[in-house]
Amino acid sequence: MLALSSYNWWKFLHVSGVISFVMFHGVSVVAALRVRKERDRARIATLLQFSGSSIRGMYVSLGWLIAFGVVAGIQGGFWNDGWFWIAIGLLVASVGEMSLVARPYYQRVKEAVEVRPSGVPRRSDEELEEILTARVAVWNLLFGAGVLVAITWLMIFKPFQVF
Repeated sequence: MLALSSYNWWKFLHVSGVISFVMFHGVSVVAALRVRKERDRARIATLLQFSGSSIRGMYVSLGWLIAFGVVAGIQGGFWNDGWFWIAIGLLVASVGEMSLVARPYYQRVKEAVEVRPSGVPRRSDEELEEILTARVAVWNLLFGAGVLVAITWLMIFKPFQVF
């Protein structure tokens, strides 16, 4: 009974990390969707700064959910189960996609809204419009949500389980 009890605590800590991650990362998701509709450079810069203010919490909670997810997986005896490794693979793929696609895109947006000391924008209004209407934000939202739903499904239904 003690083993089950400790497993439940590890699982609780893992799910707490997931909730924290979704809360912190939700700030960036909302800002990303709002940036797509905004055309005022100063407001876009403010939204990007606001989004960036949640990054530390997002990474801390990501580390938390990974650490306690691995411990819960080991304690629960899921180390050899396919669902456990698929979930880890999906998380790695999501972090990779966000690093390789989202981060460079938002760096382009940040650079596009910058204004030179002379008062002239770094990018023309047309270039800014082209960057903002790219479907990267929508893709990231759909990809991230899809990965989150897939991992949730794997954790609940535990397919590919070794008995």
